[in-house]
Amino acid sequence: MAWILLGIIIALLVYLYIQNYLIDITNYTVTIPKIDEGFVGKKIVQITDMHLQKRTNKGFVNAYLSKIEALEPDYIMITGDIVQAGMDHFDDTPLRHFAEEIGKIAPTYAVTGNHDIASASFEVLHSILNKFNIRLLLDEATLLTLEEDPSATLVLMGLAERQNQDNLPKPMLQPIELTTYMEGKPKILMAHRPEHFEHYMDDKTKMPDLVLSGHSHAGQARIPFVGGLYAPGQGWLPKYDYGIFNFSADRSKRMIISRGLGNSSFPFRINNRPEIVVVTLK
Repeated sequence: MAWILLGIIIALLVYLYIQNYLIDITNYTVTIPKIDEGFVGKKIVQITDMHLQKRTNKGFVNAYLSKIEALEPDYIMITGDIVQAGMDHFDDTPLRHFAEEIGKIAPTYAVTGNHDIASASFEVLHSILNKFNIRLLLDEATLLTLEEDPSATLVLMGLAERQNQDNLPKPMLQPIELTTYMEGKPKILMAHRPEHFEHYMDDKTKMPDLVLSGHSHAGQARIPFVGGLYAPGQGWLPKYDYGIFNFSADRSKRMIISRGLGNSSFPFRINNRPEIVVVTLK
C-alpha cells in the first residue's frame, strides 16, 4: 500500500512539473487582408503573463529565452503582466536579465497588464524596459517597417492597462492616436485583456485585423471537452480562455490569446502547460 501511495505522489509531482515548466510552442498562420507583400511570412513571437518575482527561477527564464531565440522571430510582442504585482523592487528578480537578453533577439514591443501597473516600481519597470530597447506602447501606435522593403508598413497599436475597469474609454481604442496614413494600413493590437474583444472593434478607423492578448491563463485549470475553469475578468467557464477567435461581425478580424508563461495567485497549472505563441503573417 505504501508503495502504491508513493507511486501516486511521484506521478502527481511529475505531472505538475510538466504542466508548470515544460513550455509548449503553438503556431498560427494568420491572413491579414491588404498586408504589404514584404510582411508575408514574417514571424511574430508572442509571450505573456510571465509574472516575474523573487521566486522566479533564472534557469526557467533562460529556457524560454533559448526557445524564443531558436524560433528566429522577426518581432517579439509581450502582452502584459511581465512582473507580479506588489513588489517594492526588482533587484531579486530576473527582470533585468530577461529584458537585456530578449532585446538582443529581435525588435521587442510590450504593453502593460494589471500586475505591471499594480507594482510599486512601475516607473522602474518602464526604465528597465527602455534601457534594453523594449518599446512599451502605452495607448500608442507605431509603424513597423522593413529594412529590405522600406515601402512595406504595418501598424502596431498598444493599449495601456487601466486600474479602473468600470470607467473605460468609449470607444475603447479612443486614447490611441493614428495618422490618416495609419488608418488606411493593416493593424495589430496588443491588449492584455481578451474579454473586451468586441469593444476593440468599435472604432472603424482603428479596428485591428489581429489582437494579441493574455490575462486569462487559459482558465488556469482546463477541463477536457469543456475548456478553462476560471479567468480573471470573465469568471467561471470563460468564453475567451485561449486560442484563436473570430470577430462575429467580420470573421477576417481575429484575436489570439496565449496561455502565458507564469502563474499568478494560484501557483499551479492543471492540464494547461505554459505557452509561447508564434504567428506567421500571410
